[in-house]
Order: sequence, then C-alpha cells, then structure tokens
Amino acid sequence: MSANQRIRYDSPAVFGPSLMPDRSPCDDAETSVISFETTRDAAAKLLPRFYELDDRPIVSVYRITYRGVDYLAGGEYREAVISVDAVYNGPNETIKAAFCPVLWVDQVWALISGRELLGSPKVLGKFPVEETGPGTRAFEVYESDGREVNTRLFRGEWSDLKPLSGDALAQLNDRVKEVRTLGWKVIPSLDGPPDADYPTQLLMRWNFNQASIGNGRIIFDTPSAKQAPVSSRIMKVLADLPIKEYRKGLVAKGSAVVERMSTRRLPLPVVNRTV
Repeated sequence: MSANQRIRYDSPAVFGPSLMPDRSPCDDAETSVISFETTRDAAAKLLPRFYELDDRPIVSVYRITYRGVDYLAGGEYREAVISVDAVYNGPNETIKAAFCPVLWVDQVWALISGRELLGSPKVLGKFPVEETGPGTRAFEVYESDGREVNTRLFRGEWSDLKPLSGDALAQLNDRVKEVRTLGWKVIPSLDGPPDADYPTQLLMRWNFNQASIGNGRIIFDTPSAKQAPVSSRIMKVLADLPIKEYRKGLVAKGSAVVERMSTRRLPLPVVNRTV
C-alpha cells in the first residue's frame, strides 16, 4: 500500500485514510474554568521555547465535557486542560493566546488524534461525575493506569455561582466565538533530533446558552511515581505554582466546534528560547 500524499492518514494507515473529520461540531458541551495569577518564574516553566509569557502570568484549569461526538458515533468524552497565557512572536505575526502544556482526556481516540495531528499534549485520565449543588460545583481528575486503585491528581471547586445576565452572556459569547490556543507538535525520532518539533495554533468555536460565575479554587495533589506513574512528574510542577490571586470562575453550557483542519503550523519565532 502507498499513501496518497494529498490525503490525511493516521495509524493504522494500511486500512485507508483517516476517519477523523476536518471539523467536529458538538451541540451539547459544558466547560468550567478556574484561573489564577502565579509568579512569572513559575509560569515560565510551563512554556516551550517557542513562546513567551503574556503581561500577567495567568494559569487556567478547564474541565470540559463533549456529548454527541461525531467520530465516537455520538458518544462523549471528558477533558481537563491546563493553560498559561502566552505570546508567540513570529516572523510575520504576533499571537496572544493560551498555551496548553498538558490535557487529560478519557477517550483514547481523542487522545491520539490530538497528539499526532494537532500538537495537543494529551494523556489518559479518569473523571468521576461532577458534584453539583445550589450555587456550587466540583470536579476531580484521576490517573488512569489500568489498576483497580486510582490516584487523584487534582480537584476544582466553585462556590457562590450566579447566572450571567443576557448582556453579559452575549459579551462572553463574543469572546469565545473563536478560541485560539497554542500547541507544540513534537514526535520523537528513533535516533537523533525529533521527527517533528514546531509550534501550532489550534481553533475552537463556542456558543453558550447559559453561564454562571463564582469563586473558584484548585487543589493540586502530589502523588508519588508509584501512585501515579504517568502524571506524578506533571503534578509536581503544577503543585509548585504559587497562587497569588484567583480570578472569577466560570461554569457554562452550550455548543462547541473543534475546527481540526484549521490547525496551523507556525514558523519558528523570531526569538527562540533555549529551553
């Protein structure tokens, strides 16, 4: 079998072109976010050499649910995203957007397509059902390593949630109608330099029909390598982030579109950091 270079393939490629659509609309999606300001030194540790910190070192933690996913035959998956506000200074443009150093996801097909195609650093996780109450919400993320006993990685909590007014919801929707994030596509080689090593820009579209804001709080755990073989090294870095000040937390529901083939490979930046 020979691959047509004009057609997109992924493994197992011998059976034909990729089954992943160019875009995936989702009419039932939820997102929740907790953001906080940390120190510049701590936030800089989350960025690859392609990016610099934005004016303020803001870290955000998202918990997202997608239902009715096309490439899962109408199934669903959950995702937890860590991001840091960053700047890409390219030869022809400057982009201010969030860079995502790690995402946990509970569906392997979503994980593989994100890593191989988009430059989205996804790892496998487990997501218990979110806890909800009057004006409150909470979620947890666990290591998923095939064992009977699973280890918690972090917990997010919201309190004093209040619905946004119609005008405030419209302003929010104007901000999220095009959400651009920065990625890092890196594919290792069997020997020598990586087979791929470059920055990417990803695109999603959101439209919320309801949203609330409140007080957010995040608790990062520090499991050992035995307790969380994959995520322990990640959690050590996240738990060391000083929390100087929380921003208002958001809980929202509506629709989303993953614009998979609107992902761009970005040229190397003008100033390339060494780490």
